[in-house]
Amino acid sequence: MNSKNNNIFYFWKIGKQIYDKKYDCENVVGKYSNYLSYYYGNSHLFNRDNIHFMKNFYLDFPIYYSKLSNISWEQYKLILKIKDKKERFFYFFISLFFNSDLEETKEFINNNYYLRI
Repeated sequence: MNSKNNNIFYFWKIGKQIYDKKYDCENVVGKYSNYLSYYYGNSHLFNRDNIHFMKNFYLDFPIYYSKLSNISWEQYKLILKIKDKKERFFYFFISLFFNSDLEETKEFINNNYYLRI
């Protein structure tokens, strides 16, 4: 596994942990953000917005499988901003199918490929 694959898996695991702890304490996202930023020293990577994306990533993909590591975290963040779940999955699968990078995924979304089908 390369580091990109490891990161996607770790982000999924963090999202799962946050989801699993949602009833255990208040402000679980803030607490995870502070802890991970302190422990790993990368406050940008573990800011509250990214932690929310990690939780949503887990909620959209509750079962981790190897294909999830084929697109970048930045692509996931872009796709997770889409409100409609069917549209999110469309852009996920089209990004996988074309083995696209971030710019290509942006182009798919900006050109409304979902609405053209």
